[in-house]
Amino acid sequence: MNEGQHRFGQNEVSRFTLFFALTYFVQGTIDLTSGLANQPVQYLLKEQLHLSAGQSAFFFAVIGIGWTIKPLYGAVSDFFPLAGWQRKSYLLLMSVLGMASWLALAVLPPDYTTVLVLLTCCAATLAFCDVMIDALMVEAGRPSGLTGRFQAVQWASISLAFTVAQFAGGYLSAYAAPQTVFLLAAGFPLVTAAATLALVREPPRANSSENVRATRVALGQAARSPALWITAAFLFFWNFSPSLGTPLLYYQTDVLGFSKTFIGTLAALSNAAGIIGALLFFRYCRFVDLGRLLGIAVGLGVLSTLSFISLAGPTSAVGIFFVSGLLSQITHLAVLDLAARSCPARAEGTVFALLMSCLNIGRTGSTVIGGWLYDHVGFTLLICVSAGFTALCWGIVPWLRANEPRGRERFSSAP
Repeated sequence: MNEGQHRFGQNEVSRFTLFFALTYFVQGTIDLTSGLANQPVQYLLKEQLHLSAGQSAFFFAVIGIGWTIKPLYGAVSDFFPLAGWQRKSYLLLMSVLGMASWLALAVLPPDYTTVLVLLTCCAATLAFCDVMIDALMVEAGRPSGLTGRFQAVQWASISLAFTVAQFAGGYLSAYAAPQTVFLLAAGFPLVTAAATLALVREPPRANSSENVRATRVALGQAARSPALWITAAFLFFWNFSPSLGTPLLYYQTDVLGFSKTFIGTLAALSNAAGIIGALLFFRYCRFVDLGRLLGIAVGLGVLSTLSFISLAGPTSAVGIFFVSGLLSQITHLAVLDLAARSCPARAEGTVFALLMSCLNIGRTGSTVIGGWLYDHVGFTLLICVSAGFTALCWGIVPWLRANEPRGRERFSSAP
């Protein structure tokens, strides 16, 4: 897309803002790691398929493969427009395929292979949509300095979805069959399709040799950018947290004796804190120096991770989950804004997806290692490992600051 096409007025800003809010709410609702189906699937694996923590972690790692190959989705859309569009047509196609996968889960018997294959399809189609939405965000927001604000809207919306979904997921885990949850989830991809048709105004893009050549050149420039790889390393280490996910759920259930409903409430509280974090970033943090913001956030992140050692009952859990959700969101948005501004024109989908894959590889790898370590050494060591990887981000912050695009400019100061 031509950057000049996106120096737009207030009506277009409002239209994109609504689109990002709706589609990220959908993504948060049906995301398999934190959304509506997360707890029902966890308990399906634990109680019906009788998997251990390590086996469940491996199951979720396989499902997460669709999120780790996001650069492939970006490259497909960057190089090969479909029906004359780079993003819009793929959003519509993947929304339909996602809906079909959820419906199949709702009607087919829940054996291991069927559930694994169909949930992998659900995750992959959602990841493809995520790449298209993020590419539109970069294309629309970067020329006018709105990437930070658009991402704050996205993550406030997804945190709201996580909050609602965790409450609902905990309740449905206790009182409804997983197939009921799958049937509910099938309706949400239709919201993405409707929002795409109503709100996305994407100019036609021909699949010409000139466009392919320009995209290839942009990717070559990105591959030689130090900022890109430094940001990727930060995203990996920040999201490598073996103590979270499956080990944390097993610890809360088997050791602390928390009910399914209370576990859902804690997850919802963490995501509600994430909404506050997104709003704080939107209002204040984009004016704070990058190095100072990330340095403080990493330090507080280490402390919040270590605080899980004191997770002993309902009272301590409330404080720990709230603080962790708040701090993680602020740091997450800060790095995402930097990542968005590191993407070259004409290759936004591929490059931003590459950075997000580093994030997802960190989460997926930590899930596999975390499940194995939990089965063998317990929860406390996992917390120390997680805090150690978070602390490694301290060494990356100076490099991030030195290689930040546009010198020492503050986060996405909009006109």
